[in-house]
Amino acid sequence: MTNAQTLWDPTVLTTRSAVHPEEKETLTLKRVSGPVVVDVWPARAANGSSPILLIHGWGGSGSYWEDTARRLSATTKVIVPDLPGTGRSLPVKSVQNMFDQVATLKFIVEKLGLEKVQIVGHSMGAAMTLLLAGQIQERVERLVLTSMCFFMTPKQAEIYSSIMKFVRLMMRVRFKQMADIPGLSYMMALRYFYKVPEDQELLRRGFLDYLTLDFATAAACAKNATDPSIEAAGAAVQVPTLLIACRQDQVMPVENVNYTVNVIPNCELRWMEQCGHLPMVEKADEYMEILNDFLQV
Repeated sequence: MTNAQTLWDPTVLTTRSAVHPEEKETLTLKRVSGPVVVDVWPARAANGSSPILLIHGWGGSGSYWEDTARRLSATTKVIVPDLPGTGRSLPVKSVQNMFDQVATLKFIVEKLGLEKVQIVGHSMGAAMTLLLAGQIQERVERLVLTSMCFFMTPKQAEIYSSIMKFVRLMMRVRFKQMADIPGLSYMMALRYFYKVPEDQELLRRGFLDYLTLDFATAAACAKNATDPSIEAAGAAVQVPTLLIACRQDQVMPVENVNYTVNVIPNCELRWMEQCGHLPMVEKADEYMEILNDFLQV
């Protein structure tokens, strides 16, 4: 489906960004599981490079990709969805696990008529990137995996599962007003940043994304994170791939990075120093330099 056809498709609701109407269009795609909201950033000075799909990780939404999308769209079309059960893609009518999310991503690629695509995934979104690439091999040109690694041993997977069981328990006690409790957004951010940003609204927005996650969908996706098919998909990658790892990441085990790079064929590695789990937010300029060096933009 071409972009023009998409705009006339009755299953797609199109709106302009209220803040920067000249920058992006927001599409609401209809799925059986519920609405899927996708921001499409047209290239301001197109150079013929393939569109870039940005996939967010567990606990967030596409909102933290906004600065990255704006910068990349100087020359390249950029697509940023809120995955079902997150951000603006609420409510969901049925629980969406990680494989359901990948099916939605494939639907977006096909719905928008992306014949070729470069994919940048973050954290669990990077795992989805690998699974998606395996399903649309003929469309994928390059992959960037950010803040992700494979589990090296069953024991590591068990530890992760135990941690996520505790997280799910804590998720039972959530309400939107928590985002306005002084200092709470900052405390939550300590796990994700080496140096927490001073932008209080940015922290509040990220915390609010977590507070409004669909619980059952978040739990199902977390349960899938140890699925062996993720590593198998990594081993089957056929396109140039880059892994961006952050030395002070407290979410993923950085000791697994070299193992992960060795599993994925033709995979490059770039380390970012003095940076936590969200490099596109914490060190946006450096992160963009790395993307610009690797992607076709």
